[in-house]
Amino acid sequence: MFKSRTPLIRDKKGEILKNSITSLESVRIGGVKQWVLIRGADKNNPLLLFIHGGPGSGQIGFIRKYEQELEKHFIVVNWDQRGAGKSGRNIDPSTMNLAQFVEDTYELITHLLLRFGQKKLFLTGHSWGSILGVLTAQQYPESIHAYIGISQLVNIELNEQISYAYALERARAANHQKAIVALSKIGPPPYPNFKSMMKQRKWLLKFSPMELSSDYLLRAILSSTEYTLIDWFFFAKNVLLSNKLLWEEYLAVNLIEKVPALNVPIYLCEGCHDYQAPFELAEQYIEKLRAPLKEIFWFEHSGHSPHISESKRFSEVCLHIKYAHGT
Repeated sequence: MFKSRTPLIRDKKGEILKNSITSLESVRIGGVKQWVLIRGADKNNPLLLFIHGGPGSGQIGFIRKYEQELEKHFIVVNWDQRGAGKSGRNIDPSTMNLAQFVEDTYELITHLLLRFGQKKLFLTGHSWGSILGVLTAQQYPESIHAYIGISQLVNIELNEQISYAYALERARAANHQKAIVALSKIGPPPYPNFKSMMKQRKWLLKFSPMELSSDYLLRAILSSTEYTLIDWFFFAKNVLLSNKLLWEEYLAVNLIEKVPALNVPIYLCEGCHDYQAPFELAEQYIEKLRAPLKEIFWFEHSGHSPHISESKRFSEVCLHIKYAHGT
């Protein structure tokens, strides 16, 4: 069985970039071994820490191909959170809570800043990770240049109500009887468990042409060097376990009430066709939020994962933000 690794960064002639960094390594965070993928063409570039979605959807195994442009301008750090991907083994269930995840995030930030001799980094979070990103930025603004939210989650109760209504509306418009019956059987949220939500998501995705299919994950399983087959096994297993353990706390998230203000600049990247994390809630949140600087970027050809489906534009947005903060 092969050992996981990440390839070196080379120039157009195939020569290894002398000041680059390519590291797939474990770090002890919150008392447990967690894995990070660190890649950048120049170790003097600013840090960009990515908090993945889910809960439990580690992305070290598939994200590298979408971040090649980012690696030219940042030290890009992808982190499989406790209970996810390569960090999904031997986790005490009692530690699977929002407060611990925020502390893990800050501990990793502190580690990275010390290691690379920097005072602040750029923090970006996708979906579930966008909850952690906002909470971390609220508690530890002194360590963050700016926060970048992708498919920003805001109010989970309203989120699921809008998502369910949209799926049912599209099913009726298409006169898709099987979908209508299935969605009616599930009933409107709040859902009793993660399994019920995933049944709704199945039909939502059927009527959302701009959403990514699962093909990119299937291709990654065959081609990834960062995940072994055992890592992929834990990837699938721990998505379900993470959601089960975090379900009640996740459903209670309401950032409009909990985080009405931030002391760092905030930028949101929103897919115009996102009904997993309905874009209108993110738009309402950033309008109400008090922050020193705030801006929203729209991705016209994306649903819930604009950083993947429009990776070039996402890189351009991050570069714009980098220059806006003089780094």
